[in-house]
Amino acid sequence: MRIATFNCNSIRQRLPQLLEWLAANQPDLLALQETKVADELFPADAIRAAGWLVAFRGQKAYNGVAMITRALPESASFGLQDGDGDESAPRLADVRLGPVRVLNTYIPNGQAPDSPKYTFKLDWYARLRRYLDQRYDPAREPLIWLGDLNVAPTPDDVYDSPRLWGDVCHCQATTDAFQQVCAWGLTDVFRRHLPGPGHYTFWDYRDIRAQDRGLGWRIDHILAPPALAARSTRLWVDTAARRAEKPSDHTFVVADFEL
Repeated sequence: MRIATFNCNSIRQRLPQLLEWLAANQPDLLALQETKVADELFPADAIRAAGWLVAFRGQKAYNGVAMITRALPESASFGLQDGDGDESAPRLADVRLGPVRVLNTYIPNGQAPDSPKYTFKLDWYARLRRYLDQRYDPAREPLIWLGDLNVAPTPDDVYDSPRLWGDVCHCQATTDAFQQVCAWGLTDVFRRHLPGPGHYTFWDYRDIRAQDRGLGWRIDHILAPPALAARSTRLWVDTAARRAEKPSDHTFVVADFEL
């Protein structure tokens, strides 16, 4: 089974690239974040015309998640569903596809350490941990957690950790919040296959040579319980897609599992 994640940073802007990538790579599931479009304007017809199925939840200009699949998922739901408003709905998609459950999240960025948006980010991680605790058991149901998690948890996950430490995506509080979710029973599939520095998934638009200069971040992740992670056979970052015409600032992260 091939599972992939991609922060597309506007699905309508990336649609030609997205359809080309799907045809070339044939994933069983591609999880999208930051689709940035209200549901009534989502390009579902174009995706379905290309032979894919899609489930999505979005809003105008911000957030938005989608799951593109070859087969019809057994179930699909959106949001944390914890009674704390509906703001989480465009940030979480949860589908059951064959033998595995896939949880796609777009974690809030947080903006700045002194911003209310950062408090919201840390709280969102805590709410996600409660979501897992209340619904799933890592020993009983194979589950993959992936998406733009807006965390670079180790020095190897950024190009210059001493200089960047303290950023809302690379600091102790964010790393601790992320690790609390991982403590539910998840391990890093990415690092199982790509250990060490230099493996990035995001390059800032503000420096047009960031990718060539190696100025990247790993903030897009694929995680799974240890038994499922052990069945992963390959993981790669499609760095070529970041060099396409009008690319996202993120790129595709892809993992193959023997299921």
